[in-house]
Amino acid sequence: REKPSSSYDPFALKKNLLFPRLKMVFNLRTFSFAESVEDDPTPPKSFSLKELRRATDNFSSKNIVRSIWKGNVYKGRLADGSLVAVHRASSVDSFRKESFESEVQVGSTVSTHPNVLCLRGFCRTKKELLLVYPWMINNCLSYNLTERPDRFARPLDWTTRKRIALGAARGLAHLHNQ
Repeated sequence: REKPSSSYDPFALKKNLLFPRLKMVFNLRTFSFAESVEDDPTPPKSFSLKELRRATDNFSSKNIVRSIWKGNVYKGRLADGSLVAVHRASSVDSFRKESFESEVQVGSTVSTHPNVLCLRGFCRTKKELLLVYPWMINNCLSYNLTERPDRFARPLDWTTRKRIALGAARGLAHLHNQ
């Protein structure tokens, strides 16, 4: 048998498909994260930059709900009245382009599941990469587990944490078997 070259990564395809999907796993219906869970999958919509600027009040700092190394996440309201989270990449480099393309590709093929938050849409220009997700009412999972600013907020009990973990596992199993 011929040995694969040292640059061969047998997990490259899995990594490119799995990591974007991991972001979509934490729509936990029992924890009321998403505004709604649609039974009929629809492909992600291609939004114009103008639409997303309007939805986020021109990416106003007052609409930033989270800053991460890859960019900011903004709360927005689309013309149809629905709330969304718009992830705006901090820069457009080859890594972010590849990650963006993978996210859109995966978002176009994922069927709906109660524990999977699917991509709602995207916008790509020469200088902008934006991903649009349904708004999560109670913020993201990591925020609720570790970053809640209100020190008097009751931490999640172990029953809730177990329910979240099982829901995440079901979402991952769904993505794996799809």
